[in-house]
Amino acid sequence: MDIFGQLGINSTAGIQFVLFAIALLFLNKVVFTPYAHALEERERKTKGGEDLALEYQAKSIELHTQYEAKARELNLEIKTIIDASKSEANKKYEIVVSTTRAEAEKNISENRKKVSAAVQTAAQELKSQTQAVALAITSKLLGK
Repeated sequence: MDIFGQLGINSTAGIQFVLFAIALLFLNKVVFTPYAHALEERERKTKGGEDLALEYQAKSIELHTQYEAKARELNLEIKTIIDASKSEANKKYEIVVSTTRAEAEKNISENRKKVSAAVQTAAQELKSQTQAVALAITSKLLGK
C-alpha cells in the first residue's frame, strides 16, 4: 500500500470510487435506461414513418403517372372532337359558299341578260330615230 501512498491515493479515493459507482448505478437506472428506451421507441416510430412516407411517395408517383395518362387520353379525345367539328364546319362552309356563288352567278347572268336586252332595245330605238334625227339635222343645216 505504500505505492498508493506514494501516488497520493488514500482512503478518500476509495470512498470517491464507491460514491461514483452508486451515482453511476442511480443515473443508469433513473436517466440512461429510460432515455435509451425513449430513443429506441423514437427510432422505431421514425422507421415506420419513413416507410410510410416512402409508400406515400410511391403512391403519389403512381397517381401522377395515371393522371398524366388520363390527361393525354382526354386531350386526344378533345382533339378528335375539335377536328371533327372543324371538318364538319368546313364542309358546311363549302356548301354555303358554293350555294352563294351559284346564286351570285345566276343573278349576274340574269342581270347581264337584262342589260343586254335593254341595250338592244335602246339600239333599236336609236336606229328607228336615226332617220328622223338626220332629217332634223339636215333641215336645220339647210335652213328649212
